Amino acid sequence: MSKYDALTEFLKTKSEPDVVLTFDELEGIIGGLPSSARKYSAWWANKKSNQAHSSGWLDAGRTVRPDFKTRTAVFSLMSEDTEKLLRGEEADSPEQVDLQESYIESSISLERDLERHLIQHLEQLEPGLQLLGQQVSIEGGRIDILAQSAAGEKVVIELKVGEAKDAAIGQIARYIGWYQQTEGNRPRAILVAAGFPEPIRYAAKAIAGLQLLEYKVFFAFEDAGLK
Repeated sequence: MSKYDALTEFLKTKSEPDVVLTFDELEGIIGGLPSSARKYSAWWANKKSNQAHSSGWLDAGRTVRPDFKTRTAVFSLMSEDTEKLLRGEEADSPEQVDLQESYIESSISLERDLERHLIQHLEQLEPGLQLLGQQVSIEGGRIDILAQSAAGEKVVIELKVGEAKDAAIGQIARYIGWYQQTEGNRPRAILVAAGFPEPIRYAAKAIAGLQLLEYKVFFAFEDAGLK
């Protein structure tokens, strides 16, 4: 049993559309709030594949948005459109756009940190990789990182926060096809994500040379000292 189950049960007792809790109140309910929750929007991502603890509010039928200025979290009841979006389905109203923007905001810091780290340490993916560009726009979309291997071949690198989905395989196929058609050379591709469900692995086998790499996130702490 997760300590976040206590939050689920608490929220289920509330009928109001929005439940506002201070970080201290939330800490009292779950028995301890991580320091990262008080600092980083990514901790509050409304997606179980990104953060397992988000089931604490999602299982209660709510999404959350933090306010670091007031040190509070607002847990809002999900509408039908919200539930569709979280299931990966298309919604029917502009509310979908609002929720998507909220979700992107809570995840973008992690994606940017991941991209920044990989650009500075491409050799962690493959020895000899050299950066050609980042956020490279082509007719088929925008490539997160474009690199060149030690052998001189182009390497397309796509990053995904959380588990990879079918759309990621489609993106890579478009990028490879575009380069093959416009330049006559087929690039290799690397897909980096937090995990790869079995159906995604099946699809990846259809793209020759596609490499799947999982990233791991951890926090390191050091004494800042007082002078």
